Amino acid sequence: MDLFFRKVSSYKQDSVWSWFICFCYTICMIFVDGLTFSLGVFFPVLMDSFNESRERTAWFTSIVVSVMCFTSPASGGLLNRFGIRTSTILGCLLCSSALAMGSFVPTIVTLYIAFSLPFGLGYALINLTSPIIATHYFRKKRTIALGFLMAGQGIGAMTLAPTTQALVDVFDWRNTFRVFAGLLALTSLTGWLLHKGITPPNEPAEVAPKAFQLNLALLRKPALLVLMLTRSVYAFCRLTPYVYLIKYSNDVGIPADKGATLFMFIGVFATIGRLGGGFLCNLKWIKARVLVQASAFAMGTSVILLTLAKTYGALVAISIVFSASDGIWNVTFLIECLNSVEESKQASAFGFTMISAGVFALGGPPLIGFIADKSGNYIAAFITAGGAGIVASLVPFLLVCVNRGSERNVVTDIEDSISLGEYGDVTERQLQLQQRSGDDALEHKRKSSILQGSKQQINDILDIVSRETVL
Repeated sequence: MDLFFRKVSSYKQDSVWSWFICFCYTICMIFVDGLTFSLGVFFPVLMDSFNESRERTAWFTSIVVSVMCFTSPASGGLLNRFGIRTSTILGCLLCSSALAMGSFVPTIVTLYIAFSLPFGLGYALINLTSPIIATHYFRKKRTIALGFLMAGQGIGAMTLAPTTQALVDVFDWRNTFRVFAGLLALTSLTGWLLHKGITPPNEPAEVAPKAFQLNLALLRKPALLVLMLTRSVYAFCRLTPYVYLIKYSNDVGIPADKGATLFMFIGVFATIGRLGGGFLCNLKWIKARVLVQASAFAMGTSVILLTLAKTYGALVAISIVFSASDGIWNVTFLIECLNSVEESKQASAFGFTMISAGVFALGGPPLIGFIADKSGNYIAAFITAGGAGIVASLVPFLLVCVNRGSERNVVTDIEDSISLGEYGDVTERQLQLQQRSGDDALEHKRKSSILQGSKQQINDILDIVSRETVL
């Protein structure tokens, strides 16, 4: 059996096998990520079943997302220790168990414990592993593959939301939980196709560490701190439509089955946004940071406009803008985050951005529900959530200050090293801000210019670094 898995898990980057793995893992993302963002279908059903308010019912979803965020650094350590195969299998089985246990709970509070907590743990493992799959199996088409992987959420919302509504209408919500529990148990089998290790094929294989690697030193990077703040504010806005859209459509007179079809539009255009974001970032003349800001602003604006939507057509139009913006944001933010650190620390960096969003993900939907319960409508609630999205679009401007300070430090370090004649050391110590850009021509030019000690060539290098370095 072990021989079989070694044969199956051997691969070359950007090969047919890589795309097959990408397809298999997209299935995991469809069921886990897609189901998470289709939980809004259960929102009005659970309110009626447990006779609870919007605020208390909203914890059902917010705990799932916040647990995923809070445990992402630990999930990154687990991924570093055991590899992507074990992480994927364990993640799917945790989600499956959570659905099975949640189907038997008698109260909304026990649903938090039996379903939301373990499902969030499994979701963290699957969600964190997806960008690492793109890193390990692809090099030339990495951003495109990442777009396909992230499209799993959109495809899942598109297919699972109406399917879930149909199952709830026929079998009730408890049996629907059990159906998805069985499907996720079967989905865990796709994990066996993944390779065991944690190193891409074109790099030396490393020995698995004896303990988790959280890489806390990453928290000293100003650029990563800015990204963490951006994701935190964005999470507050993003979850609101996923949680409240169907309930809101019911309140304005749209039937539940028709309201569930809104998630079909969300799924389609979230998928287009993710795929489009991956393709756009593959173009050298488009900066991921610009797309991050533009998509966050568009998404925040669309949430505010929900206050004016009273018809099905208006809700469809807003859902399209929201989902397309959300799709572009998620892919471009991931690319920005992954490019901010070296490859061996990408899982930890992604995990830290997730944990920073946990607080807002935990308190956001209940706070929006509290505002709606107290005011009797969604106007103040949606304006609050949409405003957070617009703020998230402005936070990355702080990166301009960070980059300017970094460039000044590079100039000072190189000039000091030249005056001391430490040409050989400059390559590794003073120019680490290049952040593993992977450009061999740039690396050769940088080394040769340092050896020659030419200040003019050094200035050329700094210009290239400022253009090519993501952070």
